[in-house]
Amino acid sequence: MQQRFLYLWLTQWKVDCHRIAPSACGDETRQSPNKVGVPLIITRVDPKGVLVCGLNGAAYQAGLHGAMRLSDARSILPDLTNIPEEPDRYQSELTRLIQFMDRYSPWIAPDRMLHTQSLQGDAGLWLDITGGSHLFGGESAMLGQVLRDVQARGMHARAAIADTAGAAWAAARCHPDAPDQRILHLPRDHRVSARFPVSCLRLTDDVLTLLSRLGLKRLGDITPLPRANITTRLGPDVLQRLDQFYGRLPEHLSFELPEHRWLIGRSFGEPLGDAVTLAQAVEAMMAELCERLRGENLGLRRVVLRCIQVDGHTHTIAVTTGSPCQIELHILRLLAEKMPGVDAGFGIEQVVLYAPWVEHVTFRQVRLDQKQDDSGGTIALAQLVDRITHHLGADDSLFYPGHHASHLPERAAVRQAVTGPVKPMRLDNVSLPRRPVRLIDPPEPVDILARSDTGTPIRLRWRKMIVEILRAEGPERICPEWWEHLDRHDFALSQQTRDYFRVCDQKGRMLWLFRSGSFGQDIWSVHGLFGG
Repeated sequence: MQQRFLYLWLTQWKVDCHRIAPSACGDETRQSPNKVGVPLIITRVDPKGVLVCGLNGAAYQAGLHGAMRLSDARSILPDLTNIPEEPDRYQSELTRLIQFMDRYSPWIAPDRMLHTQSLQGDAGLWLDITGGSHLFGGESAMLGQVLRDVQARGMHARAAIADTAGAAWAAARCHPDAPDQRILHLPRDHRVSARFPVSCLRLTDDVLTLLSRLGLKRLGDITPLPRANITTRLGPDVLQRLDQFYGRLPEHLSFELPEHRWLIGRSFGEPLGDAVTLAQAVEAMMAELCERLRGENLGLRRVVLRCIQVDGHTHTIAVTTGSPCQIELHILRLLAEKMPGVDAGFGIEQVVLYAPWVEHVTFRQVRLDQKQDDSGGTIALAQLVDRITHHLGADDSLFYPGHHASHLPERAAVRQAVTGPVKPMRLDNVSLPRRPVRLIDPPEPVDILARSDTGTPIRLRWRKMIVEILRAEGPERICPEWWEHLDRHDFALSQQTRDYFRVCDQKGRMLWLFRSGSFGQDIWSVHGLFGG
């Protein structure tokens, strides 16, 4: 699975930390009464003098920038407001933000270079979102939700998603698209990344000055150059950062693991070099995790295993169960089927086991001889469904059909979990005309070649075949759901109204044919096939 990183760039981090204050509960934030739009800077006492180490948007627009002396800033804005730097405040706010961002990913790494070296007052976080963006509706939806949540806490931020940590860092600053569309796929989006300035490679000021003198201002100016010339003329840092940007070299991130009850991490002084020792370590950690869950009468629904190599490469395995499970043998069996894909490389130095989704386990009566009663069959069925779903995938999992309160054919049935409570497939007190055993989604249009005197088709073309209709039954009119058309009085005559016919062709097949369209239109489609 291709790794994906989300980088959250907090553009006015230090100023925002002074503008917001923790509420009484400690979880939410409230705005302090500082005036918006007034130039404000953060200052630091340095051997070179008092330097600016943070500023808001108004100060930046007035011509101020980080690392300049306070005396120079006051010469531009005499009435400038400055606040002394408070590292403890920034660290506590960062810890609180990391705990808040845990809802998106448990793998969060702060940008330590910005926190320790930057004099612009910004900060950043990397989130490893590999395999988790679909839980939020996709990467674009996840990106927009992250920005909305951060801005609701009173912070200015930009964010982007890319294949590597370096590319995500650069895209958050330089990607030209809309805030929720700053998504980079390499090497497919190489044309987009080639327009990024060379400053996005996180190089030192001396190297950036040298690149500017040589006329190399964008990534597209560096990538075509011979690699040997890059190292000789520009030094090794440029080539290393360029390879990390495109994923040719790994980049080790120091993740801040959350203080979570259902997270177990192990670091090894001697890296694990083979699959046998890795399996033994995972087995011991899983036994400890399940023992904790049983003590709280909880079962996990999702578990994530993360193996971090010595060179920084990571392998993530995620397993989901259909019902709360606290039996380590079953979970280890599901993990074992994906463990061969883990490459130990030069050795695995850290293993993290995390259960982000846990639920209460339904009480089960246990006999005095420590054997389970009749509920053991239900447990065995749930484990069988988990193994089948594990092989087929989440989109092709087993399900029970259930009735849904809608007379539209495509909405009249829903999928139900095999191990959960089951609704009936149809209501006993409601009689409906015959329905096909198989619906075609979406309905397939047909071409009418001939009609009877009443206008009913007697010959049509469907799937490039000529169909002769021997007999037809109908029509059965199905109108759109009235509660979704309260603003219309003639909703029954709209183009969404369908007249269904059960027709038999020359081969004995029974088709479910319907006519639709607004007044004056005559659109025919096949919606289903009858069995028998």
